[in-house]
Amino acid sequence: MIGRAPAHILLAERLDRVRDARHIVLHAPPGSGKTRILADFIARAAESGFVLVVSSRRELLKQWAIVLGDHGDAPVHELDSDLALELASLSPAESQHNHGVLLTTTVGVRRGPVRLALQSLPLALFLLDGLPRPDGATLPAVRSIVDRARQTIVVDHISRGRMPPWLQHPALVQLTSAEAIDMSDNRHVSPEDYVVALSLGERSVFQQAAMLLDRRQVVRSRPALHSALMQLIGGVQEPSRDDLGRVDMAWSLVDSLEGLGPDPRLAAMTEAVLHRRQFGPVIVVTGPLRAEVEYVRDHLTAHGIRTTEWTLQDPPKEPAVAADRSPSPVVVATPSGLEVGEPLLQAATLVYFTRPRSDAERAWLLSALRTGMTRSVVLPTDEPPTAAGN
Repeated sequence: MIGRAPAHILLAERLDRVRDARHIVLHAPPGSGKTRILADFIARAAESGFVLVVSSRRELLKQWAIVLGDHGDAPVHELDSDLALELASLSPAESQHNHGVLLTTTVGVRRGPVRLALQSLPLALFLLDGLPRPDGATLPAVRSIVDRARQTIVVDHISRGRMPPWLQHPALVQLTSAEAIDMSDNRHVSPEDYVVALSLGERSVFQQAAMLLDRRQVVRSRPALHSALMQLIGGVQEPSRDDLGRVDMAWSLVDSLEGLGPDPRLAAMTEAVLHRRQFGPVIVVTGPLRAEVEYVRDHLTAHGIRTTEWTLQDPPKEPAVAADRSPSPVVVATPSGLEVGEPLLQAATLVYFTRPRSDAERAWLLSALRTGMTRSVVLPTDEPPTAAGN
């Protein structure tokens, strides 16, 4: 069993001091253990009533479902339309004698049966994982829930420096990055690089796709690009002339992608894994797609490397030490799966298949580097081909 670092203990103590406050705002850096600390809080509240957990991201709700499954005996349910209709039909007396944890998205709380059920359902605790936009459609629904809930906890991931005005005298529970770093027994980790030599053809396909997809988050791997192109193709219902042109271009890029030959990212990543595996456990971090996890696992397996995976559906467990001291399987994890396995990272090297894409992924990695949450981190650096004769 892995014990909590002092920073985790400090955060838990600060939350416990304000446990009776009606409104609480919590801010702590990635890697601080806040999810598991809050899970203890939620489990206690769910013993005597309903707890509602709301997030804008489904992957975070899946993470909550996994973590809460290990805390207490209260049932954990996704609050879908069928369950919402069932809850809405309960009498006040029946509602008072039910308990458990309900998970739903910010879209759910403002629409249909879920919104209807929440208008009358008594809540022992409302946990909002992430602040809604002040001018967004979610805020009115959130304020309505806050007004009725016995207690509300808001997890502020960005720490805007001021309290939400729709909370009444909220207590602030905060752990700063500086505190987490100061209290960590681990050293600061400096990332290493490994080189990926991309062909001109590969670069051309990705550059054309970037213009076609017009996405804020850059798509960097072949399986992610293939998925994005197929979504574009399948998403056109009644195509205009412009739409038909974009679909034709997407099909052309799919053909070009499939004709590129061996993937240099896989070759470079495998070399990095084999080198670091000599010194301890290795975790390969892919993008968020299941297809990327399978893509990497299939390649490593084909090269005789045992693999396992961490996903939100398959939470990580502390690896057992093999009797013959053979290398442990290489773990392949999505960024969200990685967050669930934070307590097990200290002895591991993280080898990223592609560089972090979203602000949340970059923030998590930065915190991991600063606090020494992991033994080492290796990131890919794309290198263009050298010109002939150079």
